[in-house]
Amino acid sequence: MKKIILLVVAAIAAASYLAYAYMNGDPMFGTLAKTMDDLPRNERLGSKRNIVVLGVDGREKDDDPGRSDTLFVVMFDPKSKNVSLLSIPRDTRVRIPGHGWDKINHAYAFGGYKLTQQTTEELLGIQVNNYVMVDFSGFEGLIDAIGGIDIDVEKDMYYYDDWDDFLIDLSAGPQHLDGKKAIQYVRYRDEEGDIGRIKRQQKFMLAVYEKIASAQILTKMPGLVSEIMKMVKTDLPVSDMLAMGGALHGMMKEQGGLQMATVPGTPEYIDEISYWIPDITDLREQMVDMQGAQMTERYRQGAEKMEAEYKRNLIAAQEKEKQQAVEEKLKEEEQTEKKIKAENKEKADAEKKAKSKKSKADELGPVETKTEDKMTAAPKAVKPPAKESSRTAVSVKVVDCSGKGAGSDAAARLAAMGFEVIDGGSDPERAQTTVVSTTSNGRVVSKLSTVPFPYTLRILRADDAAYDAVIFIGKDYQ
Repeated sequence: MKKIILLVVAAIAAASYLAYAYMNGDPMFGTLAKTMDDLPRNERLGSKRNIVVLGVDGREKDDDPGRSDTLFVVMFDPKSKNVSLLSIPRDTRVRIPGHGWDKINHAYAFGGYKLTQQTTEELLGIQVNNYVMVDFSGFEGLIDAIGGIDIDVEKDMYYYDDWDDFLIDLSAGPQHLDGKKAIQYVRYRDEEGDIGRIKRQQKFMLAVYEKIASAQILTKMPGLVSEIMKMVKTDLPVSDMLAMGGALHGMMKEQGGLQMATVPGTPEYIDEISYWIPDITDLREQMVDMQGAQMTERYRQGAEKMEAEYKRNLIAAQEKEKQQAVEEKLKEEEQTEKKIKAENKEKADAEKKAKSKKSKADELGPVETKTEDKMTAAPKAVKPPAKESSRTAVSVKVVDCSGKGAGSDAAARLAAMGFEVIDGGSDPERAQTTVVSTTSNGRVVSKLSTVPFPYTLRILRADDAAYDAVIFIGKDYQ
């Protein structure tokens, strides 16, 4: 009955999700052409020259085009000579046209800078006019071209990315960073995640602007521009780049610096994947301010409509996650029952075979042996009296289903707690650590309550089992 109820719940959750996905442009049903805020492009904010800048982690393995590891928008007003910058966390959850809901940095993998530009326009509610794209090698070249950057590294930074074969190894304190060291600084992620890295990237960009605005660089700028253009891909005219550089110089000297901001929002885990969920109404108000525009009722309503869409999708994603958890739990329970039943059958068959051999031996009687031509009868085997089991330790069979080799660590901890541990090898991964008692004996169940890590307990009686419990170590082991 429990399984039937769980299946009904799963079916209802699945139907709800599919209906929602159909209504909201999931790629499995095709993509709706309308934007979430119902604003056509000409109604998006466009009082400034908006340029999307992508730092791309280009990859050569498995034809992977890479992701936009860094993404921000530069907003330039040629009249007021004002420049501002908005950083977009790469984990920002968005609806990518033609591909459904995903992280914004995946837009580049799906459709390059054009799809990234389109996705950014809808998220921010602005008109993006141009793009600038630089990969890691180009970034290193840019920093080396201006003679490196002096920056105070906040703390020791060490990390190795085996996917990209990329090592970050920086010591805390004031340092002069060349291109190779600079890329380590801007890519490092700590416990603050993407938001902490954005803070460092903004700090680094300010240091770059200060360096570019210095007298020693300004005198070299005409020659540097041609070198820089070789390292980046852009549709931005050189004249506009020079104008923006002049505006930056003026702001650093006269207006107290560059206005920098980050997309407001909150972190959220969906299906064990981290996302940054933007607060759309706050973001759109921020865009009105950064664009120097006026908040119209139409623009406000569009922001509210889009935020409601985000909330509905988040709820649908959470429901889908619950449905998957129910299905996974059902699957794990079935696998557990099958495994224990198979082992019990194997033991019963072995005992049956042993009894059959003994019966046959009893029928044949004692075996006569010939020694020095004399026949002597072998003495009958005397069966020792049955002894009451002296085993007091609770025996547990440990099966590693963690996918990370946690079984041996769990076995050692259990042995230290006084359990008699039997190695059960490994099985396919499962999410939760589960303790399955093969008896309802109070002494055994009481001892199992001392298992030194989080688990869920089930009792599946098997009186002829060779152990008191099976412990399946899941991915949640800690």
